[in-house]
Amino acid sequence: MRILYLVHQFMPDFSGGTEQVTLNLARAAQSAGHRVDVFTVTAPDSPGWSERDGLRFGVVEGVPVFALAHQDTPTVELGFGANPRLEAEFRRFLESRPAYDVAHVMHAFRLNEAAELLAARRIPYVMTLTDFYSLCFRINLVRLDGGLCDGPRQGEACARHCATPELEPAAYADRVARTGRLLRRASAVAAVSDYVAQAVRAEHPDLDVRVIANGVDLLGLGAPARDPASRSASGKLTLGYLGTVSEAKGAVMLAEAFAAASPANARLRMVGPCHEPQSRARVEALLGRADITLDGPVAASEVGRVLGGFDLLCVPSLVPEAFSLALHEGFAVGLPALVADRGAPPLVVAARGCGRVAPAGDVAAWARAIDDIAADPQQLTAWAARVPLPQRIEEEGFLYTELYRAAATAPDRTGD
Repeated sequence: MRILYLVHQFMPDFSGGTEQVTLNLARAAQSAGHRVDVFTVTAPDSPGWSERDGLRFGVVEGVPVFALAHQDTPTVELGFGANPRLEAEFRRFLESRPAYDVAHVMHAFRLNEAAELLAARRIPYVMTLTDFYSLCFRINLVRLDGGLCDGPRQGEACARHCATPELEPAAYADRVARTGRLLRRASAVAAVSDYVAQAVRAEHPDLDVRVIANGVDLLGLGAPARDPASRSASGKLTLGYLGTVSEAKGAVMLAEAFAAASPANARLRMVGPCHEPQSRARVEALLGRADITLDGPVAASEVGRVLGGFDLLCVPSLVPEAFSLALHEGFAVGLPALVADRGAPPLVVAARGCGRVAPAGDVAAWARAIDDIAADPQQLTAWAARVPLPQRIEEEGFLYTELYRAAATAPDRTGD
């Protein structure tokens, strides 16, 4: 089969969880003998691309990537209004390529018109819900006042709690209807966790949403081996953070909590990119107050080594996490976790008893949790014994390949 993956951003510009999962699936499809392409959007000034067929072009680990250099207003990117240039460029792209048997929409942010054009051209597509974009234009189901949202309610809740001056009240209902059409026209809809699936079913009770967890590259991670910077060398318990260092991800709060606790027998190692100067400055200001290190991003091939240097993985997100690839990669190497009480991670950790859950954004509560763990590190051994084995990327790839085959051979439903 010829398979096209659509994702809102991709490597080399971004390398977050959705991007890594997209790459994993594309490579798995290649390994199964399929021809794959990725279509994405990149900023006009993004370096590192060549040109092909009027689009930016690159190859990431053997996967061809086509990118439209374009930026639109935030409201249009979020699914309000039209983006005629994107539609025209994507139409030209499809006409320039051999016909695709199926597409996989990994994320529709910035790509609403592209997904709609798939339906218009009768190209069957599978849709994966990696977060709450289909429900929430803020993407995270958090209201403007910081409270958690239980869904758009056909846009009424959006207009009441998250209205912006640029939009008329009816725009919120129109967006919910638009994203709902994209979901219903898909040959299959998959959510990365029960948490996401339940949120979508609450808004669209007639929609068939299956759960396919993101797979972990167990072979790529390798056997869990202690990093030279781990406790065996430093004599200290190592609490680790792996991911984007940002306010929303709770990284700043974590650093503040660790500095407040400042346990003598523990250290905090933070690893990942930081695109927010203010967040970086706030974390760097704490480096001298406690044993905290802030390192940059690492290649996927280095993730196993980095996780091998942690004794406990911290997932402190201030917004509901749909899945957390880092958490499951940690599980793959036997790491227990300290997680915030929002989204999918606390449900897994609490159900399995493989760590501790702390209130999101509560610096004092996180400091107490860090103190408790440092005072009794033996509890980490008990938690680690209950860490679940995550789904492998090979299993995830197999499940999606079955959906691709079914979509490519099923009666057309894209125009429903």
